[in-house]
Amino acid sequence: MMQTSIQWINGDAQITDSTSPDGTYTVTAYLNSGGATTDFAVLGTVKNNKTRKTKNIYWQYHCSDAAIKWTDDENVVINGVELNVLKDEYDYRND
Repeated sequence: MMQTSIQWINGDAQITDSTSPDGTYTVTAYLNSGGATTDFAVLGTVKNNKTRKTKNIYWQYHCSDAAIKWTDDENVVINGVELNVLKDEYDYRND
């Protein structure tokens, strides 16, 4: 199965953000609307606050909110999905 990258997706409206306990990373959640024919989706990005680099790490369809909780300095749980911000990426299309 061919996987499609979520890196091309842009966030529409910011709904929340959360910074890691050590202040190195900030995860920001955006609400995306596909228009009249599709449901809402949530995009999660992570920014390295030292290098200012940002990448997409979370993409969930049929979703309009984001609960973000850090478990340590590099691991975060977004709506029940645990991700390491250095290496993980969640895309609902791959489930």
